[in-house]
Amino acid sequence: YFHVMFDEGDTLTLQQRENTVKATNWYASRDSTKGPLTILTALENATSGWTNVLNQTYTLGTTVFKDNAYTGCTSDSCTTNIYSLPARTAKARLISVQEINKIKTSSSVPMWMYNYLNDSINQGGTVNGTDFGYWTSSAYSSNSTGAWYVNTLSRMNAGATNLANVGARMVILVKK
Repeated sequence: YFHVMFDEGDTLTLQQRENTVKATNWYASRDSTKGPLTILTALENATSGWTNVLNQTYTLGTTVFKDNAYTGCTSDSCTTNIYSLPARTAKARLISVQEINKIKTSSSVPMWMYNYLNDSINQGGTVNGTDFGYWTSSAYSSNSTGAWYVNTLSRMNAGATNLANVGARMVILVKK
């Protein structure tokens, strides 16, 4: 199951209802200056064989938000992140803080963005997990050991990049 994040003409940007990858670090040590390499690798491995999903090429941490939603800054006004990765091509990616800011209507994210985390089966999901949130692609630029994630309390939170109880919800593109 997926939720529509954005409808862009003939393409839909979707986020999966449940975490695709469970209990995985954003980065294996407490260092957000390297980027979300651990969680991105796990997500890409989990979705590499998917069909009917468009490949996405994106650059994390180096571009201006107005031109690229994957910049990873903590606000719409910043222009760079504390890490820089080369362009990546994959079936799925992580959501960015900027995309969440476009969707949320107050300090909370919509219910579909935080449902089905720790107690998924009781909420109608398929697999109970130990995840208390899911990672975004965005580092916490005020602290080089942190990254942003969506938690079970409907908020974005910054946590140590090596937290073991946070997973990943894929964001994919499909043609209508």
